[in-house]
Amino acid sequence: MKRFQWMALVCVVAVAAVACGRSGSGASPNNTTPPSSNTAASPTSGSFGTSDVVCKKGKPSGSPAQGVNASEIHIGTMADPGFAGRPGLDQELFDTAKVFADWCNAAGGINGRKIVNDLLDSALTNVKAKMDQACITDFMLVGGGTVFDQDGVKDRLSCTMPEIAGYAVSAEARGADLLIQPIPNDVKTLPIGDYQYLTKKFPNAIKAYGVLTGDLSTTKIVAQQGDEAAKSLGWNKVYDDAYPAAGVSDWTPVAQKIKDNGVKALLWTGEPENLAKLLQSLSDIGYQLDFIRTDANHYDQKLIDTGGAAVKNVYVRGAFSPFELASSNQATKQYLDAFKQYLPGGKSHAYLGLQAWSAWLLFAQSANECGDNLTRKCVYDNAKKVTAWTGGGLHAETNLKTGAAPECFVDLIASASGFKLADDIKPNKGIYHCDPKSVYTLTGNYGKGVTLADVGKSISDFK
Repeated sequence: MKRFQWMALVCVVAVAAVACGRSGSGASPNNTTPPSSNTAASPTSGSFGTSDVVCKKGKPSGSPAQGVNASEIHIGTMADPGFAGRPGLDQELFDTAKVFADWCNAAGGINGRKIVNDLLDSALTNVKAKMDQACITDFMLVGGGTVFDQDGVKDRLSCTMPEIAGYAVSAEARGADLLIQPIPNDVKTLPIGDYQYLTKKFPNAIKAYGVLTGDLSTTKIVAQQGDEAAKSLGWNKVYDDAYPAAGVSDWTPVAQKIKDNGVKALLWTGEPENLAKLLQSLSDIGYQLDFIRTDANHYDQKLIDTGGAAVKNVYVRGAFSPFELASSNQATKQYLDAFKQYLPGGKSHAYLGLQAWSAWLLFAQSANECGDNLTRKCVYDNAKKVTAWTGGGLHAETNLKTGAAPECFVDLIASASGFKLADDIKPNKGIYHCDPKSVYTLTGNYGKGVTLADVGKSISDFK
């Protein structure tokens, strides 16, 4: 199967905290945005949410590393918006990079050095070529993500390029060396707080659950990990199936199989539009599931716009404060305000944009701590030692030092009227429910990350 046929599911990522979004606008390959000034912009303090000042003026000097000189820092961001089969795919990664750079530069940049965005459009199939380009010009990669990220990870490590990712998909990338994820998407651990919550809420439904995923290796791994977690909690599986990754023209036969097998709860891995169509077909045959559990990429208005009244009992796991609560969450409001000021037409309402902002904020904080002597190793080491990261209050606390799955979660319930927080989760840290027992250690073999040793390098080569 050619890769463009897989695009009905390419936005799926392997942990609930990671989400994908689309935009109708594309971006040009090799798009480089210089430090910009916005005459209408008001001065910024350089602090964000609950974080201290991360961007500020200074008097830098010298060129301590590739992509860094006395006035600028070239940062690469990779994404796939130029893919012809889905124009604008993950455009919010580029939009967030632009907005953050403008916001940070308005406060003085990184100790006086301005961020220059090198937007690397891999257009789905050009990951290796764009990674090789970054290896020649950029200081590091920040806030990006590509569907086929496994194609570039060896090249990245060969040039000892660190990355603070917007998201990572494949096991090769998720578990790779010199990678930090603000919301860790580990290959060995899985957040199961929402599974535990659903176990208690629907004790009868879990006795007859089904698994449905797109027929794509990445999504199958996501489904298999969720299946393992469900079984560890005593769930009983009565149905397991995969549908063509490009979707189907008629979901009625799939809905009928679910009904015939007596499925009461469904673990779904896919895209919101396809889930919406399945729900419509289930409604058409008069069959109602007790609940559907899915990942954060379904926090998307497309689910409701497409499914309408058929959208019921869909539980979407997340780790971010939702946009619906922006008025009461300083960080979310500040993020949205930054978009209004610097890129009003940008893709702001996307979980992946929030995740990318968290990556950029982590970079800025870590780079700021390096002072004038800005090196890759300094930034990476500063970021890697953080044990309680919230993106300034954008999301639940994560431990970047261990890289383990987050202990905290929220559940959003989708219905025809929109999204709302599940009000019976019993939060114990802000809006989140946090418990060390909500991190499950996987026993199955789901692949492993690429290491420096795999490309003939060692940590001593990292400067």
